[in-house]
Amino acid sequence: MRIFKPGLRAVILLAAACGGLPAANGADSDFERGYAQALLDANYAEFGLEARPTDRAGRVEIAGEHCLSGAQQRAVADRLTGAGPIVSVQWQTGCANDAAPQTSASDRLVWLPTADLFTPLHADPREPELALGLQNYATRGDHFVVGEVSAGETFSLVEGKLGAGTWQVGIQGGAFSIFDQSRKSNDLLNTDYLIGLPVTWRQGNWSTRLRYYHVSSHLGDEFILNRDKRERLDLSFEALDGIVSHEWDQLRLYGGGGVIVRTTADLDRSMLQGGAEYRINNVIGELDLSLGADYKALDAQDFTLNQAYQAALIFTRNQRQIRFLIEYYNGKSFNGQFIFNRLEYVGAGLQFGI
Repeated sequence: MRIFKPGLRAVILLAAACGGLPAANGADSDFERGYAQALLDANYAEFGLEARPTDRAGRVEIAGEHCLSGAQQRAVADRLTGAGPIVSVQWQTGCANDAAPQTSASDRLVWLPTADLFTPLHADPREPELALGLQNYATRGDHFVVGEVSAGETFSLVEGKLGAGTWQVGIQGGAFSIFDQSRKSNDLLNTDYLIGLPVTWRQGNWSTRLRYYHVSSHLGDEFILNRDKRERLDLSFEALDGIVSHEWDQLRLYGGGGVIVRTTADLDRSMLQGGAEYRINNVIGELDLSLGADYKALDAQDFTLNQAYQAALIFTRNQRQIRFLIEYYNGKSFNGQFIFNRLEYVGAGLQFGI
C-alpha cells in the first residue's frame, strides 16, 4: 500500500526513459509467445494450438493439427490481439482455412480489454488490490496487532495501438483500512481512499504506468471516541506519478516517481519509488513463489527510505489467483493520519486478483 512519489527532475528522467525504450528482441519474442500461449491454453485448449515466436515484433505464429474454420481462426486471433503485446497472428495449421490466414489488430480500439498491460506492484502497501491480513505493529513505542482490509482494483476501459506497442486507459480505486485487534471493539484506526486515472503502455517486456490520482485520509470513529482524540490531520491531495517496468524470464525491475500537485496539509511534494520482483514457478505442486521488494522515499517524510518486503505462494486457476503472503515493513507510516510516525511490522495475509 502507498500514498506518494518524485519531483520534476524524476518526471523528466522518466519521460526520457519512456522515449528511449528499445525495440523488441529475443526476450520480447519469448514474452509475446508466452502471453499468447497462456491465452490459448486458457480459452482454446480443445484445439491443441501452439504459439511460436516470429522475427517480427508483435506477431506470433499459431500452429496445430486441428482444422479450424475461418470464423474460429478469426475468433482466436481477435482474442489474442484484443489486449497486450500481440498485434497480428499468422496461421500455420495443416488444414488452415484460407479465409483468415492472418488477423491484425491494426489501429482499432478495444473496449473493456480482457487483460491489464501493467502488472500490479504487489509489494507496495498502497497498490489497489483486494487483500486482508494481520500485522504486528511497532510504532511510537507501542506494540499491537492490526487487522488490515484493502478493497481495490484497476479496471481497464479502452485499449489501442501506439507504434509497436499497446496503450490502455483505465480507472483505479481503493479503500485501505486498519483495525486495532488489541481492543474488544476492534477500533477502526484509519481509512485511506484512493481514486486514480492510469494510462499504461506496453511493448514486449517493457511497460509503463502514468497515473493521476486523489487520496484522502480519515481517522476511525472508535479511535476518536475511545482515545479522546480532538484533532486530526486534514490530509487530502492529488498527485501525478509514473513507473517504468522491465521483465525478464523470472525477474522484474521497476522505478519512477511523482509529484504532489495539490495538498490540504502543505506537504512537501516530491516522491521516489523503485522495486524488484522475482518469481519461481511450481515450487510446491501448482504453487508459484514470488519474492518482492518495494522502496519509497517521500519529501514529506524527509526522504526516509520506506522498505516493504513480501514473500508469497501463488495459486492460479482460470486467470484468477490467490497469494498467501508474509510481509515486513520498516520506515515512515503509509497510513495517512500517521504518515509522520515511524512504523515497523511483520504480517501475514491474502491477496486476491485476476
